[in-house]
Amino acid sequence: MSQERHWRPVRTAPDAPAPAGAYSPAIRAGDFIFVSGQVPKDAATGRIEGDVAHQTRVVLANLSAVLAAEGATLDDVVSVTAYLSDIGDWEAFNAAYAEVFRPPYPTRTTLGAGLHGFKVEINAIAYIGRTA
Repeated sequence: MSQERHWRPVRTAPDAPAPAGAYSPAIRAGDFIFVSGQVPKDAATGRIEGDVAHQTRVVLANLSAVLAAEGATLDDVVSVTAYLSDIGDWEAFNAAYAEVFRPPYPTRTTLGAGLHGFKVEINAIAYIGRTA
């Protein structure tokens, strides 16, 4: 028995990496966009390279590309969860993150995690409703 869903997948642009598994890169549910974990894969070359600061910038560029498909920007992000393969990279990660996001920053949780061949992964929630 099929049940109608009250959300829809976001169709991403070619400048965002394709998902590597059975998941949607992003879901639009009402005024919210839920973005799956983005990794530092270069969408054009498929390569993953660089230190944690470089990889953070690539991840945030990929996140931005996914949001743009729905007319959103990083300024619409309200919450971020970041995963670091080495929690000791937190300072370099945080500095690169602060270069891209601007105050007031979204909420954020940063965790150490076993990642598969890269140093950082980020998922986010964006709100695109308009408030008075």
